[in-house]
Amino acid sequence: MTTEPWKRSDLDWPVHEAVVAWETPFFEAGYDVVERPDGERANYYWLNPSNAVIVLAVTDDELVLVEQYRPRLRTHTIGLPAGGIEDNEEPAAAAHRELHEETGYRADELSHVESYVPSGWTRYVRHVFFATDLKPGTPAPDDGEVIETTTAPVDEVLDVVRSRDTVNGLALTPLLLAREEGLL
Repeated sequence: MTTEPWKRSDLDWPVHEAVVAWETPFFEAGYDVVERPDGERANYYWLNPSNAVIVLAVTDDELVLVEQYRPRLRTHTIGLPAGGIEDNEEPAAAAHRELHEETGYRADELSHVESYVPSGWTRYVRHVFFATDLKPGTPAPDDGEVIETTTAPVDEVLDVVRSRDTVNGLALTPLLLAREEGLL
């Protein structure tokens, strides 16, 4: 699985100071004072949420999707079950938990597809999992989550996710990775 490159000690550009400017229960925001190759120092800003999982769950020939209103974007999105990894939780355990919380489904089979850093601004790793042999159940969303579970035919899911005015980019990379691996 992808490591957290910001924790490396063999840096090409030395970090002289790391400043946490703001903390919330969900992330830290700050900057590093970095020395460029020309010797000049500059601030490079970052957000540091917890690492996360996203789950491609297939039942029959359909992919399980979640639809929800995202207040930060001020719109409804359609995408994949996803969420943060809790302290001392393994990514696979978080994938099982998030799939169940958001959709009610439990997966008998769960495989790791890929892990990647999704943005140059954020310091977190997103772990993508593929879930099969699903058993339906009752969702148990976190407080404040209002999520509707739906499905789409596997061969149409990219079109479904891209059909909104606001494309849910969270889902696009995992969908393309799974397609590249021959899973979709």
